[in-house]
Amino acid sequence: MKFNTNSSFFRFMGTLFSFTGLNVLFLITCIPIFTIGPALASLYATTLKYIDNEDLPLVKNYWTAFRKNFKHGSLIFIILAAVVAIIGFNIAFWRKFNSVVAQPIFIILIIVLVLIAFLTELLFPLIGRFENTIRQTYQNAFLIAISNFFQTLLLLAIDASALALVYVSNFARVMFLIFGVAFVVYIKSFIVKRILTKYTA
Repeated sequence: MKFNTNSSFFRFMGTLFSFTGLNVLFLITCIPIFTIGPALASLYATTLKYIDNEDLPLVKNYWTAFRKNFKHGSLIFIILAAVVAIIGFNIAFWRKFNSVVAQPIFIILIIVLVLIAFLTELLFPLIGRFENTIRQTYQNAFLIAISNFFQTLLLLAIDASALALVYVSNFARVMFLIFGVAFVVYIKSFIVKRILTKYTA
């Protein structure tokens, strides 16, 4: 019996296997924590390229991008994590007080946290796609996210939906460990690509 390796089934299995390898490598490179930045940047760099070329060797391309983005992505992530930690601490601190002063400060901190969430959606794709200074990367991510508000909101909604699935379903947790994170980023990459195309013409 001869197997047609070009059939839809074999192509699907090949793609699934490639995304599983990509996902596992991504999770492994996230383990030191401070490498989450370059890992996310490299995952976006890979999935954005895969949209244009489905023959792209995902694992090889990811590893190349990871080495390229390691220093820049790590520094940007560490800065982001420090800022979020400071804001989180202040939110926890001020929410304990029910006073005229505490309420507006608490609201402002929540707004800042939301703006950071918007910025983050474009921050790592920009690291993976372009070479800029740390300051320019943050500035571009913020301006692009705000300029494309509804598309960025859709990116956040996809993340929220994925997290909700992981929270309520054991099966979803297993799928995320196997290939889920890479697949979600791949889906988001179609939106990201549409946004970034406006600035690369």
